[in-house]
Amino acid sequence: MPDFLVRDIDAKLAERIKTMARDRGWPINDVILHLLKQATGLAEPEPPKEPGDIARLAGAYQGTESDAFMEALKALESLPDDAPSYMKNRS
Repeated sequence: MPDFLVRDIDAKLAERIKTMARDRGWPINDVILHLLKQATGLAEPEPPKEPGDIARLAGAYQGTESDAFMEALKALESLPDDAPSYMKNRS
């Protein structure tokens, strides 16, 4: 298999690749190969981890952020289901 050398990787991209490797438990090389395959149409994008996982929305939340958001949503579900008093008098 041929090898490629990629130069001038900016710090933000390098950090994102390292984060992906850490989150998935993959070697950095495997993350880069996977991303190249996705970008060239040789691999399908990964489905979201859970059907309700917020990370599927353009990567807005990741890892612990997604977990914290889901915890907050669960806390909101335990609130009473009654309408506030100003809503009760409406027709």
